[in-house]
Amino acid sequence: MAQLKLNKIEKLKRSLRPIDYYEKIASLDPSRLSEADRFYLKNFGIYNHKLAPGRFTLRIRVPGGRIATEAFGHLRSAAGAMNAPMVVTARAQLEVHGLTLPQAWELSRSLERWGLTSWQTYTDNFRNIVTHPLDGLTEGCAVEVYDLIVRMQRVFLKAPDFVGEIPRKFNVGISGCREQLFSLFGNDLAFVLARREGVTGFNLYVGGKNSETARSLNLFVTPEAAVAAFEAVATLYRDEGPRQSRSRARLFHMLETLGIDAFRRKVLDRLPAAFAEAGELRVEKVRPSRETALRDGSVALRYTTRFGELDGAAAEEICELCERHGVGTIRLGCDQNIYLPRLPAGVRFRHETKRYAGIVTCVGSRYCVYSLADTKAESAALSLRKCGELNISVGFSGCLKGCARHAFSDIGLVGIRTKLFAEAVERGVRLYLGAEYTRGKRAGRLVLYSVPMRHLDAMIDLIADLFAAGGYDDFEEYAAEVINRYSEPALAFWLLLNFYRRHRLGETSLFLLEAENRGDEKAWFIRRLEEEGEVRNRELIEYLRCQEAFPFREAIIFLERACFSVKSPS
Repeated sequence: MAQLKLNKIEKLKRSLRPIDYYEKIASLDPSRLSEADRFYLKNFGIYNHKLAPGRFTLRIRVPGGRIATEAFGHLRSAAGAMNAPMVVTARAQLEVHGLTLPQAWELSRSLERWGLTSWQTYTDNFRNIVTHPLDGLTEGCAVEVYDLIVRMQRVFLKAPDFVGEIPRKFNVGISGCREQLFSLFGNDLAFVLARREGVTGFNLYVGGKNSETARSLNLFVTPEAAVAAFEAVATLYRDEGPRQSRSRARLFHMLETLGIDAFRRKVLDRLPAAFAEAGELRVEKVRPSRETALRDGSVALRYTTRFGELDGAAAEEICELCERHGVGTIRLGCDQNIYLPRLPAGVRFRHETKRYAGIVTCVGSRYCVYSLADTKAESAALSLRKCGELNISVGFSGCLKGCARHAFSDIGLVGIRTKLFAEAVERGVRLYLGAEYTRGKRAGRLVLYSVPMRHLDAMIDLIADLFAAGGYDDFEEYAAEVINRYSEPALAFWLLLNFYRRHRLGETSLFLLEAENRGDEKAWFIRRLEEEGEVRNRELIEYLRCQEAFPFREAIIFLERACFSVKSPS
């Protein structure tokens, strides 16, 4: 049988195991780094890109988002001494940016003395295992999972056969809380709270990623068996995962090739005991709140960051509050905020950011060369007032890597650069709608390919108004009952039609969709527009009647230009 052709990174791993590279780091010349060096460094949490050769980032593993207050204080002091920005990521870990290679290497070694590590936080490794930020503390927490996370981490952390040795990155989420502050279903492996025959445990889901929803493995796992189930999936992916193409090496692609049933059988073959089929999910969506009641009668307070950024004043304030009130552990959330348990309810924070807490951003172009948008600055410029009033979540990723989980938010945004509507290149977003993420039913769909940043606030407000006019209590319910009954082109036409009428014609009424399946969507829109009997609809109806291969194409192009084009000076 012919040997499979390996991609270039897999060839690197066979020439020198990532763990054997570790001793070379201290002697590296930062000005002479190769692409191979950059790959190997990432296995130890040190990230650098050839487009920014003098800048290094250190990513720090924070299992379950829990970090000892003392360790956080040491890190704050070290980052401050190096004048290096600190960021909370969307996987509830910490990054220190703007370092030199010697600084990153020294800080990485210092972490170990503080009970932290940067090992295996980038590239082909099991990334930070995430959970609810108040795991074990809330009334709705049926299973505290932190100990399970630590035991899962022991399977791979600093283990020679796992350091950089899986085919691609692997994300894991587990929560024993009924309340869902973020979706677990974008992870490669998700343990989601469930109950079967009176026993509380987890249903297992596999193959998720930032653009795809994980699929049910139809297995119910008790807390006692959770680590064994994790190890079975982990070793199966390591031993048999795809290694030919880097673009098709995630667990998602392994499932595409094998099929879910064959993958399930292989997992069961690696487990020592029989497992029951999936139980009933026990999760519910909750509205983000600054104050959360805990089961012991105290409260936890949310310290809202600037979309993950922690300046020196904020970090110092957090340390002072924890010391004053005896808080020994800080909780980081996947919403990029910080949770401080058992603070007095009346505490007010001097340096937290006043913003809508229901938006998550990636690190953005100031910290990442892949990002096409300064997501933090551009998010700060959005009003999001209506999103806050209606509990509409927003995910703003700077590129299609999707670190802000845009496909698992009510409104998803991905930064782009476009020249469609102006003579000069301008920043804009692709817009996603329709995610049903709390119970993992579907990811959001790309609806509009290009919305200029100058119109994004108005577009988000319009979506919020359309939702409010629909009469639904929750945006996911609205997505399921209305939005997801229509194709992407139909939705694009609908949004643009409403934007055109509101912002070009000055009208206040809204064109609402009906909660019914449509066989011929174009014919339905034409009929609705004809029923309005307005002269202004004639041109638009003609565009709709064009028999183009891409439905709605001519009408969408007309509306996009009418809505977004910059008028040339006369």
